[in-house]
Amino acid sequence: MRPQQDIEEAFDRYGDAVLRACIAAGLSRADAEDALQETFLKYATGRTPFLTESHRKAWLLRVAINGARDLQRRASNQDVPLEDADCPRPSRPEDEVSSGVCTRMDVAEALRALSDDQRVAVLLALGEGYTAPEVARIMRKPTNTVYSLITRGKRKLREVLGDE
Repeated sequence: MRPQQDIEEAFDRYGDAVLRACIAAGLSRADAEDALQETFLKYATGRTPFLTESHRKAWLLRVAINGARDLQRRASNQDVPLEDADCPRPSRPEDEVSSGVCTRMDVAEALRALSDDQRVAVLLALGEGYTAPEVARIMRKPTNTVYSLITRGKRKLREVLGDE
């Protein structure tokens, strides 16, 4: 097990990024917090040696994204009664829609419109500041594929948010 100080330092430094990655992967806030805890539990009990801080951050994000996908897979295998299913948000008044101001809810909904790979690539590139080759290593995808995912994800976000 890693020393308490190491775990706390990693959590302080990367906890918000890991939580954002889980939310961007499509989890609710509560599920994202669960994935965050699981990620840092794996970090605390793991023996992976980290060569650099960026390696540690990339490892934490990769574990978080994999954990988010696992949670989604488990949730999709469960039957949900119709009355417990999420209801769509009621339509907003016209003046709010035409104001041109995006709220966090608008952005969260726009992120849900992206495919999983697009959402992760956009989050890592734009939200966390990774370059496309770094995102490619984290996602285990070819660099040109990551460039395409980011470009298409940004285009889709602009469409959904009404910026085009």
